[in-house]
Amino acid sequence: MTSPLAPIRLRLAGTGNYYRVEASVSRLLPRELPHVIAAYTSSWTKPEEVERVAIGNESGEALVLTLSADRELPTTERPSDVAKRLSYAIWQALDRYVKVTIETTYLGESPDAHFEFGESQYSTAFGARFEA
Repeated sequence: MTSPLAPIRLRLAGTGNYYRVEASVSRLLPRELPHVIAAYTSSWTKPEEVERVAIGNESGEALVLTLSADRELPTTERPSDVAKRLSYAIWQALDRYVKVTIETTYLGESPDAHFEFGESQYSTAFGARFEA
């Protein structure tokens, strides 16, 4: 039996929201895969699923890499913050532009969000220019 004077302890629910973040990175060289995985891990969390697909005429010429994992997003962050941070981390790890597409899925009741950071965002972030 519990003492009537014993303190009442409440366990508060975790703050934030649980999200699945899926990143697709295209036109990678096979040697760049570990760098992308490391950038994803440091910016989000260790990927739970990793899928790679060869593209181009010759197998292994270029790859599309898709990584996904679930994690709690702090209430101070938005999915767009995660997408931007992740895209920039991948570009910085590779030291070049690659197409990065981020899908964030709230594992609750709100709608999903789609973010794509392209050449103009890369140019702004890293001062690069693309020739036409």
